[in-house]
Amino acid sequence: MGMKAIFSNRLYKHKIDVNFVMSIDHTLRVFNQAKHFRYQAEVRELRGVKAKNSVSIHQQLKQRYGLNDYYANSAVQEGRALDDTSKNKRLFCQRNTDVQ
Repeated sequence: MGMKAIFSNRLYKHKIDVNFVMSIDHTLRVFNQAKHFRYQAEVRELRGVKAKNSVSIHQQLKQRYGLNDYYANSAVQEGRALDDTSKNKRLFCQRNTDVQ
């Protein structure tokens, strides 16, 4: 089940302004940090950390990384997808070891 790209706007780093490239780089780095923080928060919660935050994960990401709503929601969704993927991998490996 592949996807077909009908139209694509490619950005080449050597053809655009250096400040724009640095801005994109910074945005991607902060987004990935926020996504990692969300995933680690989920792992800590599943492991039973005693102190539970009263603030939602969206608000934590916005305060900690200075993100707007779009990036905070996207980081939460991506982190949740990573968590679901790792759960599926664990179940798959567990089934394989049970079969052997």
